[in-house]
Amino acid sequence: MTLIVLGSIAGSPGVTRLAVGLAAGWPEPERERVLVEADADGGRLGALLGVGVEPGLMELAMAARASGLTATGLLERGSAPVGEWSVIPAPASSEQTASALTHAAGALANTIAADRTERVWIVDAGRLSVRSPALPFARLADQVLLVTAGSFAELQLVAHRADALRASGCAVAVVVVEPTSWSAAEIADFVGVAVLTVVPHVRTRDARLSAMSSTAWRGWWRCVTDLATLLAGGGRVGAEVADLGALGAGLSARDAGLQDTVTEG
Repeated sequence: MTLIVLGSIAGSPGVTRLAVGLAAGWPEPERERVLVEADADGGRLGALLGVGVEPGLMELAMAARASGLTATGLLERGSAPVGEWSVIPAPASSEQTASALTHAAGALANTIAADRTERVWIVDAGRLSVRSPALPFARLADQVLLVTAGSFAELQLVAHRADALRASGCAVAVVVVEPTSWSAAEIADFVGVAVLTVVPHVRTRDARLSAMSSTAWRGWWRCVTDLATLLAGGGRVGAEVADLGALGAGLSARDAGLQDTVTEG
């Protein structure tokens, strides 16, 4: 079993699309892939993928109260097939989703962690902090990916959030979404967290997931499939990076007058 959790700090940097990309582009097609929508602000995948929200997270939250629930049981009770992978969608209501996660995320995360198959579980946790009801998934994850836009205003939030999550037992790494004025190495030095990749920002008016098969997304797909291959290799990424102060001052100076565009969700 592999458990990957994706979350953001602020804005809409593209966590959901990246989660879909990892599920679709995982380099081991023989392994069953399951995308769990655990965004306390409410779900979109049921609508975007055309699978609805029932069965889904709400039904699993009720089932989690009973003993004996297994990972296979989660799939049978709450998932919908999407091509070669499956999704467990959350309801659109933030109130319903937050309540389901508050009461059942711990039990669901423990069930997934006890999975002894070769499944790949990918959790879209939305905005992730130590106060998030989706935190139990992150604590048990093989890797937590904090997805952030590449502007200074967004990057200066990363170090504190990553420190808090690591203090809670999470293995944190960062994915940056363009545009950004700095290399992955410079950003890693500044935020004190390993940056696994810098993802291209795709400028398109078509927000449908089906549009992700167009030529405009080729560079994005190459980057995401490379990231999936890295994650499939196993191991936890979360090393501290030193010499933050000097680079922080440099980034602050270079950011003066910089007008970055916040990337889409």
